[in-house]
Amino acid sequence: MKKLIYLFIIFSIFTQQSIATTFTGGVTKIGQQESNQIIDSQTKQGVEFAKITIPKKNFRTYTDANGNFELPRIQIAQPTILNVEKEGYRPFSLTINSNNSLNSPMKIEIAKSEALDISIEDEILHLGDNSYSKNSANADDFKLKSIGPYYSKDFIMTSNAKRATNYLIIGSIVGLDTELAKSMGQNKIKTAYSSPAEVYFNGSLIGQLKINGDGQRIKIPQNLIKTDTKNQITIKTGQNLMPSDHIDYDDIEIMNLSILSE
Repeated sequence: MKKLIYLFIIFSIFTQQSIATTFTGGVTKIGQQESNQIIDSQTKQGVEFAKITIPKKNFRTYTDANGNFELPRIQIAQPTILNVEKEGYRPFSLTINSNNSLNSPMKIEIAKSEALDISIEDEILHLGDNSYSKNSANADDFKLKSIGPYYSKDFIMTSNAKRATNYLIIGSIVGLDTELAKSMGQNKIKTAYSSPAEVYFNGSLIGQLKINGDGQRIKIPQNLIKTDTKNQITIKTGQNLMPSDHIDYDDIEIMNLSILSE
């Protein structure tokens, strides 16, 4: 059932066309809007001076007093990441392209950060070996050199985390060439596919990433959490599963890793 929900979310993002679309953490709904706007998810009021970037295009702008902002008239052949930053709010990113998201005004809801929120990484991470086909998912998107086939980060969780349900949130991910991503048309590779990216918490596998998209979350088992001492998140990219004389890592890019407690 969870897989079906994730598929619905991602297909919604890539296929909805209307006068306006409201984005809330990867879930879409239709509304009436004349300009792009960032709003507070609770008050529904515009958020002033939020920073909007499209890293691939070296584009940056800020919202006005009403939360409105303008996007350039640019063509994006592959889905790419739009990022929203505002102090006091949870990080938010969204996969956009010229065929849908950029053709109609967007209303983006961002939520205020909570005391137990943990920001793991708010920059783009490129995992892999810098060896990929031009037909790979979002190959045109890759701007950075790979940091290697895996990423690890240490952080502290307090005892309060034990009294909540905790999720690792992957804001946006592009470049996955898994069998599922291939079947969904997210790449044009005909004869190969890779294993899923794997997510580890304190050395234990807690989830896999099989499709590209936004707002994916993985529940962190309570028994793995260490309080008031170091915890570690590790993400390992997949490998090409077709016969080869060497290990070929899947090149992927991830933006906005965080832990949210509910």
